[in-house]
Amino acid sequence: MLKESNHLLWSSIRTIMLQKNLDITLIKVPAHADDPLNNHVDALAKAAHTDSHLPSCSPSVLMAPCILQFNSLPVDMNIRKFFRDIFDAKSLLTLAVLPRFNSSSSISDIDWACTIFCLNNNKQFASHRNGRSEFCGFRIKLLLDMLPTLTTLQRRKPHLYNPSWLCPQCNSSPETLDHLWTCPYILLEFSPLNTFKTLLLALRTNYLDKFLSASSLIPLPDSFAAEFMALDCWNCVPPSFSCLRLARGLIPISLTEFLGNYYSSLTIWSVLDTPLHDFHFDLYVQIWLCRSIFFHHWESAQGITKKMKSSALGPPSTLCPSSNIPLDSSTPSLATASLDSWVSWVSSSIIRGGSWISHLDFWRRLTVQPLLRISFW
Repeated sequence: MLKESNHLLWSSIRTIMLQKNLDITLIKVPAHADDPLNNHVDALAKAAHTDSHLPSCSPSVLMAPCILQFNSLPVDMNIRKFFRDIFDAKSLLTLAVLPRFNSSSSISDIDWACTIFCLNNNKQFASHRNGRSEFCGFRIKLLLDMLPTLTTLQRRKPHLYNPSWLCPQCNSSPETLDHLWTCPYILLEFSPLNTFKTLLLALRTNYLDKFLSASSLIPLPDSFAAEFMALDCWNCVPPSFSCLRLARGLIPISLTEFLGNYYSSLTIWSVLDTPLHDFHFDLYVQIWLCRSIFFHHWESAQGITKKMKSSALGPPSTLCPSSNIPLDSSTPSLATASLDSWVSWVSSSIIRGGSWISHLDFWRRLTVQPLLRISFW
């Protein structure tokens, strides 16, 4: 209750006064004065803040006679903040219903609030000033399934990328986004799969250490570590849906629900944030950049030049019948993505501290505008 808006607290106090027929006398004292009544109130407030048994109270259970809401959002006295909350909620819904998030499982399996918190924390990019815009763009494209994998390029430019081509690194499976982390490569000891497993298990260990040292709401049971390590999102042989989603930056609801039994939401988000950022940076450097260099040489061997890739027009449709293109309407790719320049703009917005989720126009264009060029972000 101590974290609720002031107008809700005053409304609750008024209701309690009326219910208990209390006679209250308000006494005004100078700020920071050594007044015994003021000192007594300060002591009560400090004791409440340090009381681990103090229950959290949502606006819906406050003793206020009524709580104004707009589409389930409590009306805040700060009208600008209230409008921003409405705008962000609509933008988040627009993002969540994109087919790229629900093609394999339900979007209800994702903790969207935690996902947006982790992606929108611009403070993390200060540690990687060189190339931070490129890495930020990589995280956005990873989240939105916009990375230019071979499967994506085959859908965009089938006249350049033969639809029958398989992953250049292993030649055994189509190079989809998920295949980036599961590719066996031609030499197993250097495979992205081994690198991904090592990085994921290191992330799990890092998280476990941080949560064991964090302040919990209740004492942790002896089985906490075993239960945490047994969560489905750490299952990478073969990778589970929640594991692959975590790799994209989509926080599984199963992870936060488990942690929510012992920690506050703020603690959970704060702990998950930085290690996930570092995990993505390792994926970017150790897997994506290495793959991009290999892929560039592979393109040259196929006779695909930079000029050919930058061309927005393909050959006549008679030379490339659409029946030969393995399209899947339920799995959108770069063919339904925004311009790379827009991703660059959003990346810069995050680094400057902007609220990228508020840009409805970006998400609207995301589903209708074609990409005009390819980037190795």
